[in-house]
Amino acid sequence: MVIGGKAEGLVRLRELQLPVPPFVAVPVGEEVDEAAVAALGEPLAVRSSAVGEDGAHQSAAGQFETVLGVTRATLADAIAQVRSATERARAYGAEGEVAVVVQHQIPATRAGIAFSRDPVTGADEVLIECALGGGEAVVSGAVTPDRYRVLDGKVRARAVGTVRTLRDDEAADVAKLVRRAEAGFECPVDVEFCFEGRALWLLQCRPITTP
Repeated sequence: MVIGGKAEGLVRLRELQLPVPPFVAVPVGEEVDEAAVAALGEPLAVRSSAVGEDGAHQSAAGQFETVLGVTRATLADAIAQVRSATERARAYGAEGEVAVVVQHQIPATRAGIAFSRDPVTGADEVLIECALGGGEAVVSGAVTPDRYRVLDGKVRARAVGTVRTLRDDEAADVAKLVRRAEAGFECPVDVEFCFEGRALWLLQCRPITTP
């Protein structure tokens, strides 16, 4: 049963008892478990989980389709859309069908990306980028997010826009979970997160890849 890199990362986060929204993995070549999906509630987020995606050597982040605001009535169409690999994805070596993650969509008020190590310099600090809303704009690079650097549980640097998105204690909470994920994955990681009010969720996790 092949569930792909993104689903494997979510499974590992769940095994580490980190806060992950409920999800169902739809393996390559298999049908969705309708009863399991019904238990997730609505709306749903449907994401690709291709073989090799979000792995230690390549991530293909942002190269596949993600469909948000999905209902059970539109789920089949969303899964078909996600399974259709784009030309960008094929450039990363993707072929044929991909596995799919169906996840309860959190009504995020703030969201972003956190790296357990600086992905450019390799510095031993957690780098957090966050913006208002659901996080797609941060991942795609459409907005300039706030940036926080956390070391030993303390925010040591901030680059804040017009509206600050995270208090220092919230940034420290993100960093703590990211460090736990790093320890569980046994390598530096890149984590997508969001806040639902004050509740903090981890949406996916992958090893930090280098060129």
